[in-house]
Amino acid sequence: MKLDVAGVLRDAWAMAKRDVEVLVGVAGLFLFVPDLAQAMYVALPPDLPDFGDEAAADLWLKQIGIWSQHYELLVIVLGLLSLFGTLALFLLYADRARPTVAGALARGGALLPHYLLLALIVTVPVSIGAVLVFPGLYLKGRLMPVAPVFVAERPIGVFAAWHRSFALTRGNGLVLMGLAFVPLLGGRLIALPFALLGKALDGAPMANPVMAALLDAGMAGGHTIGTVAAVLIEIALYRRLSNGI
Repeated sequence: MKLDVAGVLRDAWAMAKRDVEVLVGVAGLFLFVPDLAQAMYVALPPDLPDFGDEAAADLWLKQIGIWSQHYELLVIVLGLLSLFGTLALFLLYADRARPTVAGALARGGALLPHYLLLALIVTVPVSIGAVLVFPGLYLKGRLMPVAPVFVAERPIGVFAAWHRSFALTRGNGLVLMGLAFVPLLGGRLIALPFALLGKALDGAPMANPVMAALLDAGMAGGHTIGTVAAVLIEIALYRRLSNGI
C-alpha cells in the first residue's frame, strides 16, 4: 500500500489546530516545564576525553561521577515527567476509551512502567543504529506507529507492539525514514536560533538571568513543539495504516 505522506501531515495539522488548548496544557506542563528545568538547573556533563589519553580519561571518570552525584536524580525525575506527558498525549488520541485529559493522566500513571520499557527497546537500538545514520533513521521510521499500537491495541506486550509496528509499515520503510525526520528537524530548527544566540553571547546570559531564562525557554519551546508534532504525526500515521488508507 502506498502511503499518503501529505495526508498524514494534513491529519496531524488538523488535530493540532483543533486541540491547541489541550495540547498547550498537557505539553506545557509535562514537556516544556521539565525541559526548561533541565536547561536551567542541570549543568552539561563533562565532554568526553580524547581517545587514548589515559590521564584525561581518569579525570573524566571523576568528573562524571561528581556530575552524577549532583544531577542524576533530577535528570531521571525530569525525564520521567516528559515520558509521562508524551504517554498522556498518546492516550488522548489513541486510547479506545476516549478518555478526558484527567482520565488520560490517570491511565498514564498506571501504564508508565510498561511505556518506559517500550521507550527503551525503541531508543536503544535506534541510537545504536544512528551511529551509521541510515540504519538508525530506517529503524526509527519503521517504529513510528509503535506507541499508538501500544496504547490503542491494549492489552499488547511491548515486543508484540514492536512486531505489529513493523507489520504496519511494511513496504514504506524508506518513505517513513523521511517522515520520522520531519518533527525532529522542525523542533531543532525552532530551538537553533536560541542556542546559537547563547553561544554568540559566550556566557553573557549567565550574568543576566532574564536573558538566560528567555534563551532556555526558547530552546525548550522548540523541543516541545518537535515532540508534540512527532506524537500527532505518529497518531495520524497509525490511523491511516491500521485502516488501510
